[in-house]
Amino acid sequence: MWKAIIIVCALGNPCVIFQEDPVQYYDSEQKCLEVAFKKHNDMLEGFETYGYMIENSEYLCQRDDSIL
Repeated sequence: MWKAIIIVCALGNPCVIFQEDPVQYYDSEQKCLEVAFKKHNDMLEGFETYGYMIENSEYLCQRDDSIL
């Protein structure tokens, strides 16, 4: 199973790692990456709406073999 991770580094602030709450698990890495991509873009839009300058950001999916 896969979970989405999003990392956002706003200028003048420490980088923050986000994951869904509650954590959602996806059957394939491809499906997870599709969700992560959309959430990443939505989050960046929100940060920019509130005046944050994004220095760096990325999205990825992490495999969690403890979930069946």
